[in-house]
Amino acid sequence: MPHYYKHLLAIVLLVILQQVHCQNETNYCQTGLCSSLKKHIGCKNNGELAKVCPPTTELLNLSQHQAIILSRHNQPRNLLAAGKIEGLRSPEKMATMQWHEELEQLATLNVKQCALHYDPCHNTFDFRNSGQNLALITINKTDITNEELINSTIDGWWNQYKNITQQRVDYFPKETKITDFVRNFAVMARDNNTHVGCAAVRFTKGLVQNFLMACNYASNFVPEHAIYRVKSLNCQSGYDRIYPALCKTSEQYRDIEPLEPNKWGF
Repeated sequence: MPHYYKHLLAIVLLVILQQVHCQNETNYCQTGLCSSLKKHIGCKNNGELAKVCPPTTELLNLSQHQAIILSRHNQPRNLLAAGKIEGLRSPEKMATMQWHEELEQLATLNVKQCALHYDPCHNTFDFRNSGQNLALITINKTDITNEELINSTIDGWWNQYKNITQQRVDYFPKETKITDFVRNFAVMARDNNTHVGCAAVRFTKGLVQNFLMACNYASNFVPEHAIYRVKSLNCQSGYDRIYPALCKTSEQYRDIEPLEPNKWGF
């Protein structure tokens, strides 16, 4: 084959590969993912660290921590579903949470800002009402491990249950002066939260070491509606082997439940 045709063939193959790559990428700028006037974290985001991030910022590889992150979510959810959280009634069908790569990727975009900022929007086409939990921790110990920081973060989110009552679970308030003290628990206790994906960075500003973690979830609480439905039916798919009060991962849920407002027109 003449050199000219080999070169032409290489160009054609490159164009085809680029087209396939673009087709596999999600366009987070398109309408339907976010409510009006809210920009998606993934829209026109090149994935680079923000300018405010120090050059030594370290994006943590959470692959080895996925199991502990899931356990740290599912263990307390299992206790809640078993009726072992004092003052709170059991949910109807509490999902066993699984890891989700797209939620992890979007959480990564958040922590690359090196600041505690909740996204205006981070929904996906699978999860149209996605929740989010954030934490920024000042590191005071030189020998603290990433796993210890992760565990402390998730435990801190869940421990907000101490600030909530069953009345607030049944009708979650919209006033931020109330929700700010319970919002992290509200996301973790969402019954139809089937998936989670997290990301974290460590960075130093001045002499202060920081740990920033974000977890994105399949579902979010809806103000003026219940965080979860009180138990009246059993899991239709049966119960998980490891977490016997949680439903099997095959349990079917609606992302936005029928009694909740459909705020985005789908």
